[in-house]
Order: sequence, then C-alpha cells, then structure tokens
Amino acid sequence: MIHGSGVRPTPKTLTDAEVRTLLSVTGRAERDLRDHILLLLALNTGLRVSELTGLNVGDVRSSKGVRTIVPLRPETTKGHKEGAVTLPESTRRKLVTFLAWKEKCGEPTTDDAPLFVSRGGGRGGGKAGARVSVRTAEHLFATWQTRAGFDRHVHFHMLRHTYGTRLLRQTGNLRIVQEAMRHSSPATTSIYTHPSTEDLVQAAESLGW
Repeated sequence: MIHGSGVRPTPKTLTDAEVRTLLSVTGRAERDLRDHILLLLALNTGLRVSELTGLNVGDVRSSKGVRTIVPLRPETTKGHKEGAVTLPESTRRKLVTFLAWKEKCGEPTTDDAPLFVSRGGGRGGGKAGARVSVRTAEHLFATWQTRAGFDRHVHFHMLRHTYGTRLLRQTGNLRIVQEAMRHSSPATTSIYTHPSTEDLVQAAESLGW
C-alpha cells in the first residue's frame, strides 16, 4: 500500500519481547513442536505462509543432513520464481530434532512428504496426515498469540516483516536484505529502512541524561 504522499508506510513487526515469548510458549511441550518449528522458520527465513506450508521434507533435508541453503520450488513461491533461503545453525539443529520427531510419530519423511502435517479437526480444516493449509497456519498463529498473552492480534505476514526489519538492523546492508527477502526491486525493500518504534525508543534512551 502506498500513501497519497507516495511514501510507503513502515511495516508493522513483532517486538523482540513478543518474539521471545512466542518462541518460549510454543517450545515448551513436545506435542507443539510442529507449531514451534513453523513459526521459528517464519521468523528466521522470512518465508511467506504459503511458502512455509508448501515445504516438503526433501526441501530442507539432503543426504548429508539438514540443508544450510534451502531451495524453494517455484510452484510454492510468489510469482512462481525460483529462490532460496538460508537457515541459521540453531534452526538447523531444531529441524534435525523435528524430523526425528516426525519419524517417531509415524509421519511420512520421504522427500516428497509435506514438512508440516495436519492433525485433523479443528478450525482451518485439513485431514489428519494432509499438508497443513495456509488457513490452518494462520489460525494456529492467532491461537498462539492468545496463549502468549499478546495485547494485540496480528497477521501471519508480520513475521516476514519482522525478519526483514531485524536483518537490516543486524547487517545495515539493504542489498543483503533485498536478496534474503527475494524482492525484485530495491524500492520494495526500502520500507525496512524506516526506524521501528523500538529503534526510536533505544535512540531516545541513548540520549537521556
């Protein structure tokens, strides 16, 4: 969306405290491992919800273990373009645990099997054993926001904005962020150059007498 002035609005993001709380509550119980990994991948890769739910086991796993560079199949991406995302080591370790958990639960782990599988029932639909749908992923994110005690409810896409904003904050390199977000134009990536509320608070604190 473009404002009448032609200036793109600053993307809304989760605060660092919200991210920590979200990952903490989803990471407490083994039964919630699927949801924890789904949200962790969103926060650590910037993948869109349709790209996350479209992942197969073979996309993240190779003969040598979990991939560092995950290739994206064009049929799962926006605009059906080829691309790839990079997984941090901490995320790769958790994916190893998740894949072992899937095997223990009897879920298929062949290369063409869905990485995230529905448990069946509940809002969002989906048969048990089928690929998690976009609607189900969005619903589970909303549910976890409530369990985490968020005082607001936000759309799944905010996880992608959070990744892009944090990446620019860490690297200061707009070109790296453009490549990581798979934006065709740097103008699209420029929305992340606007300071977040947290940035403004930190800047003000640094000047306080």
